[in-house]
Amino acid sequence: MPFQVNNPAVHWLVGNQVEGTKALLRQTDTSFLMEILRQSLRDGGALHAMARMAQRVCTEAHATVMGTPIASPISAGGQSIWTWYDNAGTDEYCINVRILASLVIMRDGDLVNSLAFGDFCRAFADLIGEVNAGQNQTLADISTFMRALQNQEAFSKTTNRVRVKRRDILDQMPGVGGTQWYIPPDDVLGTIDRALGYYEMGDISGTTTDSVGAIAVLSAIQGNDIGSLNAIKASVASLVNTGLAFAVFASMVIQQHHSLPECMMALNLMPRDLGVDEPGQQAQGLINQVYSPYLTNANFVGLNALNDLYAKWQQGRFAALGGGARGAQDGRMLLVMQDIFQMPAYASDRNEVAMIVPFTYDPALATNDGSLSGLPFYNQIVGLLNTANPGPAITLEKVSKAVADSLFGHGAFNPVTVPIQPGDSIQARVKKGMALPAGVVDAALNYNELIAPFVPVSQYSKIQSANFHNL
Repeated sequence: MPFQVNNPAVHWLVGNQVEGTKALLRQTDTSFLMEILRQSLRDGGALHAMARMAQRVCTEAHATVMGTPIASPISAGGQSIWTWYDNAGTDEYCINVRILASLVIMRDGDLVNSLAFGDFCRAFADLIGEVNAGQNQTLADISTFMRALQNQEAFSKTTNRVRVKRRDILDQMPGVGGTQWYIPPDDVLGTIDRALGYYEMGDISGTTTDSVGAIAVLSAIQGNDIGSLNAIKASVASLVNTGLAFAVFASMVIQQHHSLPECMMALNLMPRDLGVDEPGQQAQGLINQVYSPYLTNANFVGLNALNDLYAKWQQGRFAALGGGARGAQDGRMLLVMQDIFQMPAYASDRNEVAMIVPFTYDPALATNDGSLSGLPFYNQIVGLLNTANPGPAITLEKVSKAVADSLFGHGAFNPVTVPIQPGDSIQARVKKGMALPAGVVDAALNYNELIAPFVPVSQYSKIQSANFHNL
């Protein structure tokens, strides 16, 4: 297996320690994703040309809204992409033209607002998606391709992608994932998020796949015209394989639209073969990268400064989880056993329970291992959630064990049986949060002994195993 756990160094966290560690991880991820975004978009960066092209789109959108003629507009199949705009229009196409018109990413060739790049990606992808085949066949074909990047099973809103719109009382808050959606216990990515110490956001990120497609469209513009669908497909594969997709979804994580695992899994479950059928381009249409929330990837070839930044991010995460100087094969992860969302009584962050798990890994084995975050890992969680779930607490207990089985080998490390040491306060926190009977679990030696005797069996709805759907 790619990971080897350092059992003696595993230690428990309780109460404010759990929330504090979650906050450190999120702050670390945000800081480094922001720097990846800036370095990618600025002059000399790998996506600087895409930032310039994105600004051209925004400038043309502004001219369109203002009624200013555009001498040579960006076109698809010889037709301006602004053809259908109406100042009085309230449809999604017109709304997205206005959003683009309001964005300023660059000024006089200099990067001025890197976060606007993420806003651009969402609006440009949505604009393309609103043009039907009767209006423009080229854009309709691109829209069909972008939708096909989303895994059919993982994105099913009736099974795996279960979410409930929050009440209108939250409409006053920013429109980010966690303020818009409640993620039920049988949502696959919501469950994984919680087990890894991330707040629920918006479940698996369709915006990530849309945004990769949007940037690929920019890269295919030749002169004034959007190029072939094959060129767009090859560009999508390149963005994912080189690691530049980090820059595409960075602003979504920073702005809390989606968590890091939600964006990564959307990429990891994309079709592997994108169906590039022009001579000499077939290999460019193949995706071979798996994005790991544990940052084990070691082959982002040719990114130069980003490779160095990625190594610093690995060290930053290691330090946020209590480590010192990180060795090349050292890693640490946070596994949450009990969080505020599952407590039937006394729901308080003071009663949360988690652990930090130090491990070592071989980068050659862990770089693109699907058991870390890809299709095999996803389907293992699906299989778990399709069993009768004793809950309200057992979901994270079972998921934590499944995560451990996937990463360390079946039975090699079981987090629910990690010994509870005197002074850890685990028993007191679990008893309060889960409203367990007084006095009956005082001799429990691990989390499983605390919880297992007191949880009834409940059945969640069935979800689907995911498959790779090649184009």
